[in-house]
Amino acid sequence: MKKLKKLSVLPMLVVSMLLFVAWTPIAEPDRYADVQLLSPYANETVYYTSKNEYSDETAGGCPQFTAVDGLENACGPVAGAEIVAFYDKYYTNLIPGWDSYYPATGKYRLPNVTYTNPVMHSLYTSMRTNVDDVGVSESDCLSGLKSYINGKGYSVNYQSVLSGSAVNFEACKTATANNKVIILFSRATNLYRVGYGNSYDTIVPVSVAGLHIMVAYGWYEVNYYNESGLFRTDRYLQVSTGLGSPTPIALYKVNPNDLNAAYIVNIA
Repeated sequence: MKKLKKLSVLPMLVVSMLLFVAWTPIAEPDRYADVQLLSPYANETVYYTSKNEYSDETAGGCPQFTAVDGLENACGPVAGAEIVAFYDKYYTNLIPGWDSYYPATGKYRLPNVTYTNPVMHSLYTSMRTNVDDVGVSESDCLSGLKSYINGKGYSVNYQSVLSGSAVNFEACKTATANNKVIILFSRATNLYRVGYGNSYDTIVPVSVAGLHIMVAYGWYEVNYYNESGLFRTDRYLQVSTGLGSPTPIALYKVNPNDLNAAYIVNIA
């Protein structure tokens, strides 16, 4: 009888373990969806005696799109469509029948209903937008963009520019110098515009009130000096926000940053 009692404990332990595994919560992936723009606090004024500025951006800048045809929670497809239109300049079959830029100047065109709307709709589907929950996850966004690009006969890979919690600013600079863009998966954050005065800069913030996807296509760095020497360095990425007026383009401050992920998009 004792032997039978010992054996009967094993199935109970197995069942208990299975129940524990079954009820262990699984973390849901972050979802990137529609966001609001807010003015969170007063402008900042930086006074200086001198400053040095450095900047660069990809050739022609970056396309600036917003959601079309009432597509909801579409920051992933909007960013994806901007990336597709950006690289269409170099890989013309990405948007067949349409040049995404002006050949005479190299600047990017405004979106075209006939050609760019279908791109966004296709990405909206391939990124599984609003399927599991509102918006898109990082993995669905990247795989949906990859599926679209592969379907046009090209390959793509993603190179992270995050090292721990820090942005590899040099890698971003190298990317834009080689006419590549970077897809940003951001938490709620601030974007900035800079106004220039006589011996002072006015830094104007606008708050992105939720998880959002944007496209970086350039960078800006400024060193501020006073009588004692260098006292402040600000580094930014130039981004297409996908949000339209009043902030279609803005500056995204790096280090510290609010990014969950960021990848250089490499197409061949």
